[in-house]
Parts: sequence; C-alpha cells; structure tokens
Amino acid sequence: MTTDVAPAIRAETNVTAERNYRRRRRNDRSLRIALGAGLPILLLLAWQVSSSADILDKRFFPAPSVIVARAIEDAASGTLLGDLGKQVVATLIRIAIGIAVGVTSGILLGTLMGSVRVIRYALAPLVYALYPMPKLAILPLLLIAFGIGNVSKIALVSLGVFFVVGLSAFSGTLYTPQIYEDVSHAFAFPRIMRYFRVVLPAALPSIMSGVKLGIGQALILVVSVEFVNSNDGIGYFIWQSWQTLDIPRMFIGLLCVAIGGACAVFLGDICERLLVPWAKH
Repeated sequence: MTTDVAPAIRAETNVTAERNYRRRRRNDRSLRIALGAGLPILLLLAWQVSSSADILDKRFFPAPSVIVARAIEDAASGTLLGDLGKQVVATLIRIAIGIAVGVTSGILLGTLMGSVRVIRYALAPLVYALYPMPKLAILPLLLIAFGIGNVSKIALVSLGVFFVVGLSAFSGTLYTPQIYEDVSHAFAFPRIMRYFRVVLPAALPSIMSGVKLGIGQALILVVSVEFVNSNDGIGYFIWQSWQTLDIPRMFIGLLCVAIGGACAVFLGDICERLLVPWAKH
C-alpha cells in the first residue's frame, strides 16, 4: 500500500509546489507594477501640488499640467512631432550605432582577456587605467581625429559602452566555474567551440548586465555631447530650449530622455530573459 500511495503523494506535492510558485510569481509581478507605477505618480502629484502652492518657482519648475498642456498644444500644431521627432531620430541613430560597435568590441575583448592569460596580463592594466577617465574629457581628441560630425559623437558613445561591456564580459569569463572548463577539456572541444559552447554562455549573465549599464551610459554620453557639439539631437533640443528660457519645452525634452531610458531598461530585461533564461531575474 505504501508503494501505491507514495507516487500519488509526490505528484500532489509537485502540483502544490508549482501552484505556490505561480502564485508567488503573480504576486511579485503585481507588486512590481504597483510600486513601479505608484512612485512616479506620487512624485508627479507632489510636484503638481508644490508648484500650484508656489513652493516651487513656477518659472523654472512649471507644474506637470502646464508641461502636458504645452505638449498637447505643440502636438496639435505639428511642431512637436516635426521638431522633436527629428531630434529624437538623430539621437537614436547615434545611440544604435554606438551601442552596436561598443557591445561587439567589448564582448570580444572582455572574453579574450578572461580566456587568454597573455592578453589579460598585457591589456588589463591599460583598460583599468583608461576606464575611470571621463569620456567627455577625450572629446577634443575625437574632434581632432574625426571632425565635428556624427563620427566623433558615435565614437564617444562606443567608447563608453565598450569599457562597461568589456569589463563585465571580462569578469564573467574570468570567473567561469572550473567544472565547465573541465567538461570542455574532457570532450576535447576545439578552441572555437569551447568559446561559443562554454565561455560565452557562462559569461552571458554578466555581459547582459553590462549591456544594460552600457545603454544607460550611451544615453548619458550622447545627450551630453549634443549639448556642446551638435546642431541636432535631443540634447540640442534641451539646450536650445534652455537658452531661449522655454522651460516647458525643455522639460518635454527631459521627459523624452527619461522615457527613453526606461524603455531601454525594459528592452534590456526582455533580451536578458530571452538570451539568458537560466539566470535569476
């Protein structure tokens, strides 16, 4: 009888555990949505109340309702989509190219440094020395090398992404569990197969974390460089609005940057779930 009952008990236990796991996932998702949406709403309400009560200077911190009304007015007249849309597209092109170059080169160098001892010993001191250097500080050198066009801006973004992704890939590769290495040697994997079947998958969680940080770094750098050296882009839009003291228009540009950053993190999380399903999310 004990033999007959045990499988049924184990099956019931598994069903209960699966049910509890799904319930915890639903509760966690609901809590994430509530907190993620609730805090920004509370901050906007506090801003609205403070501005309406003259606690904040309306000249420099107009109420959110004023900013939304200005955005609707500009959208109705066509100036918002025409002007702001063009600036956003210019910024997105620079970010996309810069991220593609920075991520590719960062993954390649980081995994090579983590896998090959000679490369690690030769390049690690140089990478550690250059990483803390403010990337905007080398903008004059990039302008001399590439001119004042898009190439210098894309190069700056690529450098910022390269170091973040490269160091993340280096860390993930260097601390690959030894058992993975032992298995690859036991099966006599060729070096190229070991790279794609062992090294890269083991480093992917760290690489994806670096990519998400690199996207934020790219957004910061491209907006910053558009402040000082551009005649288009969302940074130029914000700077031009500040120069003309069109504060609601400036906040519209800042809102676009904030939305872009949130969307980038959201897309990064989706890519991480697809590419690294075994990692803890």
